[in-house]
Amino acid sequence: MALITISDKVRFIESVFGTGKLARNGKNFDVKCPICAPKDPSKKKLAIHVEDDRCHCWTCGYKAHTLAPLIRKYGTQDKLLEYVERFMPTTERSRRCLFIEIQEEKPKLALPSDFKLLVAGSMRDPDVLAMMKYLASRQISEREMWYFKLGYSDDPRWRRRVIIPSFNAEGELNYFVGRAIDKFRKPKYDNPDEDKLPIIFNELNIDWTQELTLVEGPFDLMKCPDNTVPLLGSDLNEQSALFNAIVAHGTPIVVALDDDMRYMKTPQIAQKLREYNVQVRIARLPEGTDPGFLSRAHVRQLIADAPAFSWLEAFRDKLDFAARTSLSR
Repeated sequence: MALITISDKVRFIESVFGTGKLARNGKNFDVKCPICAPKDPSKKKLAIHVEDDRCHCWTCGYKAHTLAPLIRKYGTQDKLLEYVERFMPTTERSRRCLFIEIQEEKPKLALPSDFKLLVAGSMRDPDVLAMMKYLASRQISEREMWYFKLGYSDDPRWRRRVIIPSFNAEGELNYFVGRAIDKFRKPKYDNPDEDKLPIIFNELNIDWTQELTLVEGPFDLMKCPDNTVPLLGSDLNEQSALFNAIVAHGTPIVVALDDDMRYMKTPQIAQKLREYNVQVRIARLPEGTDPGFLSRAHVRQLIADAPAFSWLEAFRDKLDFAARTSLSR
């Protein structure tokens, strides 16, 4: 096997991550981080230790002991195999295990094989009619049905569920949610068994340079301004791709969670973001409501009127909540 030089390693790194620069310490090679992907090409914040491949992004905080995870996600299969065979500083056993893992990668996520758009469904189908009636009750217009590509399936798992697909920045399916239309069906929401941390729901539609609204679920999303993303829950994990993208871009945020999150989750999310100097406003919803059951015009007005996050206001809310809770016992 031919001797691998530092120049060989640098050329390989640049073939995957683009042009980089050698750091002053002569040990790290800095390239543009593919995770936070700054628009300014001069911001090369992913530092790669050339000898052992430990890497760390000084913007989004990503860390790893090898380049394999990044190459697997942002490079090509050929580059990953080349890295494993030529450059990966690990034992032969580990190299073989990684090769097996590459070969046995799970198939890409796919919608149900019979997925159809609701707006193209047969109005003679009673399930389609029931789903359209449900969407009308939630004030979801045909425009939203087209825009968010709402669909359905006759598969028993997904039958009589409105399917809301999500697409990443490259336009590839990265997740989907099925919402039951029948009141007593459990679970109310169903989704593929995928790790949510790397997922930014409908990232394709997000402009990180503009204020971004955070809501809980996909139906809340449909009532908000276009630059909105659902958390798929009521928490914003600091390890998630969404949190790191917000921090990396310095994107201003409006938190518009359900009203019952006002006293705990909403201020917690605001606090996390403020610690990273992210500007945060809080949309105050009417008591006992969530964006998904309000009109689009009403939600937009609440977001437009949202005040800046205030520690004092959050503290007053907690005192008010504690007082009301104690009186109700």
